[in-house]
Parts: sequence; C-alpha cells; structure tokens
Amino acid sequence: MKKWIMLVLAGACMLILGGCSKAKEKPAELTLETVKELAKKGAELTWSDFEQYESTETGSGMYILAYKVDENYELWIGGGSLEELPMYIRLVSAKNKDTYIDIRTDNIDDFIGRQGSVS
Repeated sequence: MKKWIMLVLAGACMLILGGCSKAKEKPAELTLETVKELAKKGAELTWSDFEQYESTETGSGMYILAYKVDENYELWIGGGSLEELPMYIRLVSAKNKDTYIDIRTDNIDDFIGRQGSVS
C-alpha cells in the first residue's frame, strides 16, 4: 500500500512540476510575416488573435496593448473593452509613433515600402 501511495505522490509531483515549466514558456514571437497573415482576417481580428504574443499594456482609460514586431515596427491594439472588437490595430513605425496604418484596412507592404523610402 505504501508503494502505491508513493507512486501516486511521485506522479502528482511530476504533473505539478510539468505545469510550472509550461507557465514559464516563452510567448510566441510576433513577426512581420505573422502580422501580414493575421491582417488577412480584416475586420474579424479580435483581441484573442494576439493573446499568445507578449505585450505591454500602455493604456490609461482605454485598453492599449503594444507588441514588439522587430526593430522597425510595433503593433498597437486599442479599444474600450476586451469584450468588444478593438477600435484599432495599428502597425506603427518604431522610429515615429505618429506613422502607422490599421492592418485591418490598409496595405502593409505599401506601408513598409513608404517607410524604406523615407530617411
């Protein structure tokens, strides 16, 4: 009987430790290619489409999540509630935060091309 209890306790410990390591997994990387793929959903994009990616909450009074894409771009998602569709989902120039497009409606490749031609 003692062996059975020890076996059950050992199994439980393994499950607990396995769960802990999963909690520390690195979030998925949000790349420019991933952003382009997600943009194909257009107006159907929701907050949950970005849950697996690491973000920084920057809003005050609104929900605004910022995601690093690469050294040139960030993705910003903003809205009044996580229960509603985002008000905007912007690909933002890391060099000039006032330069952006909404990936649901604007052409990402055109935006990137314009950024490359601006010094």
